[in-house]
Amino acid sequence: MKKLYFLLFTILISGLSFGQVFITELADPNNNANARYIELYNAGASPVDFTEGTGWRIDKYTNASATVSQTLSLTGTIPAGGFYIIAAGATSTVIFNTWGVTPDQWDGAIDNVAGSNGDDNLELYDGTNTLVDQFGVPGEDGTGTCHEFEDGRAERKTSVTTGSATWNEAEWNIWADSATSGSCTSYVFAAQDAPGNFDPGVWGTPTCDLILNNPSATCDVITTGVDTYTATVNFSGGGTATYTVTADSGSVDLTGGDPTTDATGTITVTGVAEGTDVIINVTDGSICDVDYTVFSPICYPPITLPHYENFAYADGSLSGNSAWASSGGTAGDLLVSSGQVLVKADNTTSEDLYLPFTSVTGKIYFGIDITVNAAATISGDDYEYFAHFKDSGFGYFGRLDIVAPSASGDYTLGISTESSTAQATWGTDLTFGVTYRAVVMYDQDANISQLWIDASADTDPSILGTDLADPGISIESFQLRQSGSSGSETITVDNLNIGTTFGGVLSTKANQIQGFAMYPNPTSLGYVTLSSKNNTKMNVAVYDMLGKQVLNKTVTNNKLDVTSLNSGVYIMKVSQDNASVTKKLVIQ
Repeated sequence: MKKLYFLLFTILISGLSFGQVFITELADPNNNANARYIELYNAGASPVDFTEGTGWRIDKYTNASATVSQTLSLTGTIPAGGFYIIAAGATSTVIFNTWGVTPDQWDGAIDNVAGSNGDDNLELYDGTNTLVDQFGVPGEDGTGTCHEFEDGRAERKTSVTTGSATWNEAEWNIWADSATSGSCTSYVFAAQDAPGNFDPGVWGTPTCDLILNNPSATCDVITTGVDTYTATVNFSGGGTATYTVTADSGSVDLTGGDPTTDATGTITVTGVAEGTDVIINVTDGSICDVDYTVFSPICYPPITLPHYENFAYADGSLSGNSAWASSGGTAGDLLVSSGQVLVKADNTTSEDLYLPFTSVTGKIYFGIDITVNAAATISGDDYEYFAHFKDSGFGYFGRLDIVAPSASGDYTLGISTESSTAQATWGTDLTFGVTYRAVVMYDQDANISQLWIDASADTDPSILGTDLADPGISIESFQLRQSGSSGSETITVDNLNIGTTFGGVLSTKANQIQGFAMYPNPTSLGYVTLSSKNNTKMNVAVYDMLGKQVLNKTVTNNKLDVTSLNSGVYIMKVSQDNASVTKKLVIQ
């Protein structure tokens, strides 16, 4: 009797998962985070009921988590030879009108299992709790790897007929918004927009082979006026149709390659006005209709260190002032108010702005005054880093992070060398509404970061981020970042110093010109007099309220000629030896 029972049980269990169900597509559209989805396919000869046995499920490993972050239990049935679409969001979310497809299952909030943002890892388990398919590597952040599909798409190759319990990047075609540092079989640096680049419920249908990627934008000249720049974008998959190439600004030049006749090449657009992003379109009038935006460079004379910012700009967007430029998010979100920057973290603002400068070697520091005001308790689990250094791409180092308090305070701060979350936390809780001076160091040789709060010397208490493999990364800019947060706090940032010594960024006065004076101000005389305790020459740069440099002179006789300036308000930066000062200049 026991043998018969065991035989029946074995037949029941083995019959649960004959259906060859596996993942065929993961979607993270560049232009609509609400339209993320997972596509499953049943290659078997029988339908599969996802409630069989203990139930089918998908486990999600967020970023570099080695343990399961979220689990989605599957419901319903997937027919033989059919698809099953799991959509991110609530059932009332009208996102699939884009494709005319009704999802088979909804997955709550947009950041749940079906709402992966492209650097997460997924595992599909059947009703016997057996791993039948895997995407990515649990414990490994997808960023920069062969399994990152952020702002893009991952589609199984049509030659695949079953799932794999071990990640095999060769089975996938991957598109993402950044280049990979790995050696990938089929990985394309190109963001994907809905609806044209996705096909939920279809697998292996004809798609556009033409791909645009690797953009560049180079200033033709760098002057104090509005310059022009040249934009380029590489293409592949050409030579298969008759293509028309247009740009909404500048002039198209196909001498570097014509998609109609060449398989690969470079499309060039010349004479684009600085400050104007250019959209390049390539279409064959049929399947292919590809747009690619090349963002305008900032054609300012390069900033050299040490550099001081007191954000004495007109209220409004920080972007466009000095050399501040956007690296992502919604343009105009990061604001200046009363000479301070409001770095909100409230799930409604998203702009990231960076300030490029001429790179240096060795240790590099930034110091900022920060004041945090919050309407809710800070949870500290929302990747709330808000100020950091940036390399030439999308690598971020010396990340300053808002962290939940350890005791009865309001919040505290953390530091990481490169990770999205704090690797070390300041031991003392901080208070809302109080201004603190944070100094961050990143060692470009030793690949480690360090944080001080309200220090007077670099021997004062500090905390260290993780010591990563040497050497580190060459830093080329400073960045302010607006993160999503459940706490809805606003971080006020002021008095930014960037330099190569601790003392040079320690306070707002440490690198200012001693005894500096400027008069008369306002002036109607055609000049202003500049003086200090030092008799050496002064280098003077004057900017209008849009952040455009309008004057750049060396002053040796204490008088700055301003006859070329129209009446109005300007920002003047004066540098003398290794010190500087920024003042408002009024011309009457």
